[in-house]
This record gives sequence, C-alpha cells and structure tokens, in this order.
Amino acid sequence: MKYSHENIVKVSFLLLLVLLVFTSSVGSAFCTATSDEASLKLSEAESALRRAFVAVLDAERAGADVSGLMLELNLAGGNLTWAQNAYRSEDFSGVAGAADQCSSLADKIVSGTSLLKGSALAEAQDSEWRMLAFSGIGGLAFALVLFLVWVMFRRSYSRKLLGSKPEVGSDA
Repeated sequence: MKYSHENIVKVSFLLLLVLLVFTSSVGSAFCTATSDEASLKLSEAESALRRAFVAVLDAERAGADVSGLMLELNLAGGNLTWAQNAYRSEDFSGVAGAADQCSSLADKIVSGTSLLKGSALAEAQDSEWRMLAFSGIGGLAFALVLFLVWVMFRRSYSRKLLGSKPEVGSDA
C-alpha cells in the first residue's frame, strides 16, 4: 500500500482534531474537579475564619486582651480575600494555598483564644474574691472605728454631764 502525501495530511489532521477534542473534554473535566476542590477549600476557610472571629469575640467578652489575635485575624482575613480573588480569576492552585493558610491561621487563633479566655476568667474570679475580702475587711474596720468613736463620745458626754452643776432656778 502506498500512502500519498494528501492521505497522510488528512489522517494527521483528523488525528489532531480528535486529539484536540479529546484533550479539551478531558481538560475541562479536570478543571471542573479543580474548581470544585477550590470551592470546597474556600468554603472551609470561610467557616474556619468565622469560628475564629466568634472565638475572639467570646474571649474579648470574657475580658481577655485580644489585640495580638486581632492582627492574626486580619492576616487570615487577608488570605481569605486573596483566595476569593484567585477563585474569581480561576487560579485554582492559588485558591488552595491561600485557603489553607487562612484555615491554619484560624485554627491557631481558636486555640489561642481558649487559653486567653481561661486566663481572663481565672483573673476575673481572683479579682472578685479580692474585692469581697477587702470589702469585708473594710466594713469591719469601719464598724470598729464607728464603735470606738461612739465609746469616746459617750465617755466625754458622760463626764460633762456628771461634772456639771445643776442650776436651780427661782420662778417664785
């Protein structure tokens, strides 16, 4: 069999066309899977950041100093924003990296807030006990000083009363 130059070109063109169609359909399937994975990573990062925000808010309500955690929360929020922008521009590998960084920062924040919240609650309880103790001691000291002033006033008044001479008035 002899193959002509035209037949080789036609077969090559046909194979190239089939390969192009096959590659585009398989490539879009891979992009869809990557898009779904990126979307999943993005939603996980959003929920992790939400948990971190709630944990920081709870720690702040308990009286903890959360200024250091706010910086980390801002960094995690920046990573989430970067991941969202990468998702919109279809940079799915960038989404995964930024979303993972956001999730790890958020998990670190949540663990940090539990320690801060515990120490703030313990400090508040200690402060409450000190306040009760000092209030009780202060109340007893006030009552003792008041009693001593009353005793001194009573003695002074009794001396003045006993030392005074009665005056007899004549109305007749």
